[in-house]
Amino acid sequence: MKLKRMWPAYCIWALFIIFDVVMVASSSFFLGLFPSDKKIMYTAVLTVLGILLMSVLMVFFGKLYDSIEDGVASRENLFDILYGLLLGIIVASAFILRMKVCANGALEVSGKLSLYENAVIGGTNVTSENDLLSIVYTFILRGILFLTGNDINVALFFEIVSFCIFILFSSASVKMLLGSLPSIVFASFVSFMPIFVDRFRIPSLGTDNLFYAMFSIELFLIAALLRGTYRGRFISKVWIIWYLIVGAVIGFMGYTDAGTLFTIAPFVFSILFIVGQQLKSGLFKLVFVLLGGVCSFFGMIIQELGPENTLNTLVKWATYYFKNLNTFSLFMIYTDYKIIYLVTVIAMSGVIIGFWKNRKIDRVSPWLLSMLIIYVTVPFMGATQMNSQIMVTIFYGFVLACVVSLITVSPEDDGLIVIEDEENIEQEETQAEAAEESADDADEGKEEIEDIAKEIVNKKVSEVITKEKEVKEEQRFVPEGMVLPMETEADLGERDEVPRMKMPKFEGTISIDRKEIEQALKDDFDIPLKPGDDFDF
Repeated sequence: MKLKRMWPAYCIWALFIIFDVVMVASSSFFLGLFPSDKKIMYTAVLTVLGILLMSVLMVFFGKLYDSIEDGVASRENLFDILYGLLLGIIVASAFILRMKVCANGALEVSGKLSLYENAVIGGTNVTSENDLLSIVYTFILRGILFLTGNDINVALFFEIVSFCIFILFSSASVKMLLGSLPSIVFASFVSFMPIFVDRFRIPSLGTDNLFYAMFSIELFLIAALLRGTYRGRFISKVWIIWYLIVGAVIGFMGYTDAGTLFTIAPFVFSILFIVGQQLKSGLFKLVFVLLGGVCSFFGMIIQELGPENTLNTLVKWATYYFKNLNTFSLFMIYTDYKIIYLVTVIAMSGVIIGFWKNRKIDRVSPWLLSMLIIYVTVPFMGATQMNSQIMVTIFYGFVLACVVSLITVSPEDDGLIVIEDEENIEQEETQAEAAEESADDADEGKEEIEDIAKEIVNKKVSEVITKEKEVKEEQRFVPEGMVLPMETEADLGERDEVPRMKMPKFEGTISIDRKEIEQALKDDFDIPLKPGDDFDF
């Protein structure tokens, strides 16, 4: 997906510069490696040097990729295969790593054990659950336990599988919107960064991993909508159903967690800025997506207590999320991985210089704006999952993918592609059929012409042969006064058996040259001739 480079993109870029500088400075300040009396000076120096170093690396890797871009483009199919293999290896390795960590961790399972107790087949210790995520979690786990039997380790296995589903769908979304290499970088980041692994050292049940999987599916559907729009695939009015489905998923997830509405909004509204698309077409799609979202959201609100209590339910939903005002938690200060986070935010600063490599298109603004919205909503959002340490770190991975995308973008790429709608495809198919029919007619005409040509050639050949025979049968010219020896029947039969020399074909008037005749007679008989000689005896 490629967006038009317009003024909102520059505003987002400027805001991200402020955000990233603050993040690098705060991570450096609370790193704990600098003396207290000169902490501010060291923090400023490290911040400036880190951002400058990353800018130099961006320029270097950008030039390096430009030098091999043609070779990469010519082997696109090969790299697609390699991408599938690498992503499969990364996800499988992430799964195995989490299984080993979980097996070597604490023996006792903790967390929200009611999720497993409610899912036990034939269980009696049932706890009432009101939130949608717990209900969905219990429903899915009950179906799995029906096949495997009641075992709490199956619930832990379900947790790991849910996070691997998140890796798969999120990586696929990054590939559709940013490219293959950024997708591999993101998958590696969320698969092996310690913060995503250590949470499995203490086996704990919860709905977090299920929410991450559901969020990744929502992001995948939106990415498919954006990429399909960029490719010109959603032209027919039949696709209105698809817009409504995507909107319904957005509304459902917004009801499940209000934070997703703010985080996904930049991607939804980016449909208005897609390269090669008219604003009218983008508005048409956006209206039906929003319509599907509104219907889905209020449908979930109404199903709680009925239509008559819609307003009360809506107020209750809003109160659950929009609370704890003016609370802010900067987890990078107290995390156990301060150096890793410092390196991460320094690497994220590559967006600052990489943003200007291509000044015609934009691909990273929705990701950057979502990152900024997460931090802006933290002070006044309540129980949303979107401002948790895990989700913020996941968006760090998204921004790192944006950095790689800016390295691999071509400076001359204008984002325009040949868009083919269904009518053009039908016209091309009709033209192809007509061309085939005309080609068949041409083949038939060609065969007729070849037959006629063969007849003419055969006729000409037969005429030439006839003329040659006539020439052979003509009486040869004999010089005046020359007497030829008499031939017997034996001589005639013997001569017929000997192949005769092919006589030349004469055209026009044949004249007699006395000098040539005299020379021929001299050559044949070797008898000197004199004027007045007579051969009559």
